[in-house]
Amino acid sequence: MLDTPATLLHRLCDQPVPGDWERFVRLFTPLLRRWAVRFGVSDSSVEDLLQELFVVLIRKLPEFRYDPSRSFRAWLWTDFRHTVLAWQKRQPQTGPALEQLDELTSPDSIAEATEAEYRRYLLSRIMQIVQTDFPATTWQIFQQVVIAGRPGVEVAREFGVTVNAVYLARSRVLARLREELAGLDR
Repeated sequence: MLDTPATLLHRLCDQPVPGDWERFVRLFTPLLRRWAVRFGVSDSSVEDLLQELFVVLIRKLPEFRYDPSRSFRAWLWTDFRHTVLAWQKRQPQTGPALEQLDELTSPDSIAEATEAEYRRYLLSRIMQIVQTDFPATTWQIFQQVVIAGRPGVEVAREFGVTVNAVYLARSRVLARLREELAGLDR
């Protein structure tokens, strides 16, 4: 079954099925890791912090109600920030002072760049995850046509398939990527 992230969030809130938490962790760990580094968490402590955060999220997500008109990332940031602040208070001071951390009020203040960078990150991460849903040949055809911008006729000849098969592969992968991105690009 192909699920959008919005559907994944709904299931995590109500009745997760096997693999839902693993998918959530795979999708969001790189972003949370970057946020942690920006907060001054040492490389050796990031895994401990993220583990603590995921325990908090497992407890809090059943109370969360996804609203497509609002930002899930902002909600996640709030829980992340509270978890880091509590965690930092229990750790020897190695990063920014707690007063400095309190001044960080939004993910944008610690993001490495603009909203465009976040969208590139999200697309890259979702592409890594979605890639496993397709046979290697389908993914390679998609990359050649969409990413490399090669003509479908040329790609069809190279892979020994029809031009129609090339465009079907492209369409299936693009549709799957759109599904995954729905609701999480805020």
